[in-house]
Amino acid sequence: MLGAAAAHARPGLSFVHGDIATWTSVADHDLVLAAASLQWVPDHPGVLARWAGALRPGGQLAVQVPANAHMPAHTVAAELAETEPFLSAFGPDGPPPDPVLCNVLEPEQYSQLVHQLGFERQHVRLVVYPHVLPTSRHVVDWVRGTMLTRFEQRLPPELFRVFVAEYEVALLDVIGRHSPHFFPFRRILLWGRFP
Repeated sequence: MLGAAAAHARPGLSFVHGDIATWTSVADHDLVLAAASLQWVPDHPGVLARWAGALRPGGQLAVQVPANAHMPAHTVAAELAETEPFLSAFGPDGPPPDPVLCNVLEPEQYSQLVHQLGFERQHVRLVVYPHVLPTSRHVVDWVRGTMLTRFEQRLPPELFRVFVAEYEVALLDVIGRHSPHFFPFRRILLWGRFP
């Protein structure tokens, strides 16, 4: 991604490798924007405080995170991970936790946090995006490159293929087999502007 982004660099716009969990700067940015990334790191109050510290007066914070840990696409995977042979394959630490469940706060918590950080104006809302997929089975494709990656990183390749196959069967048993399939996707959008 950095290689592709480099073509868009210009004065005042550059792209560097970094860790959003620890990044900050000293009151010299107009905007800090995070789209579908903050859910991967813990301690959102600490992270957002560091990001706020990077903003100059009038600076803006804009963040979007998924809020779907309770939806079947997530809960079915978590339940399957607790069964054999997967549970043993994860070792003594057990299945990897769902970062959305562990890290993402409630909208009102983000609103309180943005207020405490000194943002003069804010807008925090929970939005449900209505995605219409060709079939119910396409939900598996949707989460294959996101939510399921935590299992892929911990399971041997062949066992992960089995996991995905069993996940698909279990998920379709819960959400049904539809063509097309309505897939509601919850996200929290938060925005704040400093005085």
